[in-house]
Amino acid sequence: AAKEGGGGERGGMFAAAAVEHASHCVLRLAARLTHREGAVESTVRLLGRLPAGFTDAAGDVPGPSAAADGRGGRRGEGGLPVLSPKAAAALGAEMAAMLLAGGGAGLATRGTWLGLVRFAAAVSASADERGARAGSEALSSLCSHSAHACPLHESLPELWPLLLLHARACRTPAHCERAVGLMADVHARLREETAGGGGEAPSEEWRADWLLVLRGFCSLCLDTRLPCRDAPLLALQRAVLAGDPPALPPAVWAEAFEQAVFPLLTELLRQWVAATDAAEQERLMLRGVTLLSKAFLHHLSGLLSLRSFHLLWLRALELLEQFLRAPQSELLAEAVPETLKNMLLVMGASGAFESRARVGDTPQTLAQLTAAVVETMCPQLSGSPDLAGLWHEAQPAAAPAVAAA
Repeated sequence: AAKEGGGGERGGMFAAAAVEHASHCVLRLAARLTHREGAVESTVRLLGRLPAGFTDAAGDVPGPSAAADGRGGRRGEGGLPVLSPKAAAALGAEMAAMLLAGGGAGLATRGTWLGLVRFAAAVSASADERGARAGSEALSSLCSHSAHACPLHESLPELWPLLLLHARACRTPAHCERAVGLMADVHARLREETAGGGGEAPSEEWRADWLLVLRGFCSLCLDTRLPCRDAPLLALQRAVLAGDPPALPPAVWAEAFEQAVFPLLTELLRQWVAATDAAEQERLMLRGVTLLSKAFLHHLSGLLSLRSFHLLWLRALELLEQFLRAPQSELLAEAVPETLKNMLLVMGASGAFESRARVGDTPQTLAQLTAAVVETMCPQLSGSPDLAGLWHEAQPAAAPAVAAA
């Protein structure tokens, strides 16, 4: 088609129009064949043969290098097609019609389902609000019909990156909130699917999926191009505080801190140095501190059973100190000491500082170790009447006395 169009920009636009028209035909045909076994799979497979270089609103046709780094027009992230607004809205409608016509019955295989998910993600990347909404609705419908193809946890490694690409293509706060909401719904369905296993502890595979979800939300929180970073931060907080499922052992929660929460705060602090919108970044940092505090206290009883708890606690204190020292941030300078004080009071009430045992290779108890860090980090808290009792509750167990000869 590009050759017939004469090559160059004209040929590229002609080729893109032909691909969009072919997509219409494929989806319309799939909608009409949903009642026939295997027909949808065979038809949708054709979508995978279409080039991933659809025109955007300006008529630019990204080549292979542009798809990778965004040169020459808006990029098709991850090889997704870049659709014109008109085509996106129409293709979204075609896809919705196909799904409604078959009630999900045509999504008999994992390949068919994932093929449609990839195409719906491309539709949702449209610059046109109507097209983006149509793609989002198609994605939502596909995710709700995932059971027709395969258990959700089996498809998550392929599905989750597509949902992340969908969220990163958002251009408005409303679109972003819908995209993150869809991801949160997928996470909720994953919990329900796992909870239906008779109350047994989640498998290692499920735990890996769960950590993948947390890291995905974190990556969106750190994406400065996103029009609404509050949405993924709220979704992350809900996921971490849900305690889902209850059978998750403390070691997995410790891993969640190490792989998701701690790296998130570290990167938020790094972004603060070069922030172009200081007020927005400062607000996100404050919410990050709140997330750390709430999550740590929410899972405190389980975390205390870990032999490495003191390392986790010292890392949390280190991050709080770094946020306290964040340059030119009066908001954090006021909020961090209050957050730390609340954490210390709750830990004291939970008996965290009562043990007389030395922690790790140190000659100190957890209470003494904490007191030393707090004295350096926030001296005004060390002498606070509310906390004075914490530092003297636990002294190291004395060595047995040797009787005089």
